[in-house]
Amino acid sequence: MSGKIAPTKRIVRFAVHILIYSLLLFTGSAFGQTNFDSYLADAVNAQSAGDISAAISSYQKALAIRRDVPQVWANLGLMQYQAGDHAGALSSFKTAYQLEPKLSVPLLFLGIENLQLNNRAEAVRYLLMAKQLRPNDPEVYMNLGRAYFGLKQFDNASVAYRRVTELNAKNGEAWYRLGVTYLEMSEAASGNLAGLNRQSPFFWRLEAESRSDQDKLAESEATFRKLLSGHSFPPCSRSSFGLVLLRRGASPEAQSEFQQDVKFGGCSLAEIGLARTAIEKDEIEVALKSLVSLWALDFGFVRANASELTRGMTPERIQAFDNALAQPDAANLPPELISVLRLSLRGGRTLSTQSDVAENQASLKPTVLRSPQEYFTAREYSKCAKSLLPTTSSLSTQKLSLLAACSFLTGDYKTTLVAAKKLRSLPQTKEEGLYWSVLAEQRLAVLSLAYAGEAEPNSVRLHELLAESYRDREKYAEAEAEYKVALTIKPDEFAALVGAATNYLQELRIDLAHEMIQQALAQKPSDPEANYIMGEILVAEHKYSDAEPYLKAGLTTRAELIPRVHALLGQIYASQGDTKRAIDEYKLGLPSDDDGSVHYQLGRLYQKAGEANLAAQAFADSKTLNQRKQTAGRNTFGLQQKDQSPQN
Repeated sequence: MSGKIAPTKRIVRFAVHILIYSLLLFTGSAFGQTNFDSYLADAVNAQSAGDISAAISSYQKALAIRRDVPQVWANLGLMQYQAGDHAGALSSFKTAYQLEPKLSVPLLFLGIENLQLNNRAEAVRYLLMAKQLRPNDPEVYMNLGRAYFGLKQFDNASVAYRRVTELNAKNGEAWYRLGVTYLEMSEAASGNLAGLNRQSPFFWRLEAESRSDQDKLAESEATFRKLLSGHSFPPCSRSSFGLVLLRRGASPEAQSEFQQDVKFGGCSLAEIGLARTAIEKDEIEVALKSLVSLWALDFGFVRANASELTRGMTPERIQAFDNALAQPDAANLPPELISVLRLSLRGGRTLSTQSDVAENQASLKPTVLRSPQEYFTAREYSKCAKSLLPTTSSLSTQKLSLLAACSFLTGDYKTTLVAAKKLRSLPQTKEEGLYWSVLAEQRLAVLSLAYAGEAEPNSVRLHELLAESYRDREKYAEAEAEYKVALTIKPDEFAALVGAATNYLQELRIDLAHEMIQQALAQKPSDPEANYIMGEILVAEHKYSDAEPYLKAGLTTRAELIPRVHALLGQIYASQGDTKRAIDEYKLGLPSDDDGSVHYQLGRLYQKAGEANLAAQAFADSKTLNQRKQTAGRNTFGLQQKDQSPQN
């Protein structure tokens, strides 16, 4: 499924309103053009009534009499746009622009039409001119973001989408597009870091965190040990390692890591880890006292990191902690802290991309009483960042590093990106700049995608898109939650049923996948993609004979899925002992092989058929693909995007 969202109809209605009004003014002041006025009146009436073809015909008749009125060309362009005649609309809007360069509607739609035709650079040119005329129009920025995204100018795209959210915080599509843009930025930065130096402590820290996020705790632990064996590593690395150890059940070693960071200073994450250790020991009062102290130091830090407190904790421990927060004697805790902690326990969003950081900064006394380094060591990250912000343009590399760390730890990720960009521009700090870029962009992506769902909670399509975004980042629980919301709103939504089935299949929850796809096929029994997924499920259940007709019906699905269908048919025929047909199908399935498994199975069949040379080549190709897969996974730190970019 694609990530395409249809362009909003609001802009068409708004543009029609403006241009009809201007035409009425024009016809009211025109003299001696009886036939022209008559055709124009007919066009306006047809346009108002929604009769697009009649409006086009009347506008064309009016233009046969007078061709010098830009509003008429613009209205004709709008009608052609609504009729799907993009080439005609483009021509009409260009004529309107040539007659009156300061008419905003033709400029905007010249941008939109060029987007439709994938002329993205040209779209940017017109949209920038439209922005000059309408600096507060969210549709201009939305389409500008789409154009920049298509050009892979992700920084510019993020600025445009961010502006839309500032103009309309309830625009779920803008938040979604912003989140996916941040994901693309993060993936690009992680790839750059991997290409620059795979032995960098910054690379190892990101890899360790990625494995932790994927619950690959043994791999994460091994990478952390490699990182910490070096002489230098990013802030709070020991505490992050300690949190992984806690989830691995190694509490004594975890506590040792936390205490080392406490001794060194500057890492409140160590206090989070110690509070977590106290909760595990049923010393909840000790944990709460520690959290109150952290809140007083920097509540932005607590908001940004509250989820680490109970990540991977057993449901029983979580319930005990929640019960403690609900007790009357918990009233000694700041109400906001209780709210944040309980929200975190329920998987809610505890940080804002808009107001929380600003409020945290505003609550501070303006007088700087300590140096930025002293604020960092004292774990007053917001004060540290605030003391550095006024001189950002002239900061030394050491202070830029400090600004990146302090702003990130207090949850001000936009400031982190500012510092990271400056660090990236210098050869000696490029690796560090990329590191902070990846971290900040990941966090901003998560926040933006969360906002998207909150902004339009009843949009089925938006929840489907969010689910796809989570699924493509292997966050299957989050994807499942979004699909459930979509299906609660509309239980028979075909795309959500197919998506949920795919999500369960990727988690190997075969029974649930089977249930979802059966419901989808009950609606559309001939749908190729649904048939393919059913075939995939039946193969997973080793019901090969049952799977074959579904897979054959799936051979007309999307082109990128067809090789996978052939590979599955090869598996079926191999299980039936039909070696020749299996080889033929596996060969057609080779383009789907991203980990070497299809080549490996083909090699085994070649061995069985006595084709030793072909078998050796297939095994060699299998090994190469497997190594490439592992390298690619490390390069992007678990942020692979599978056709999830919003389309234009």
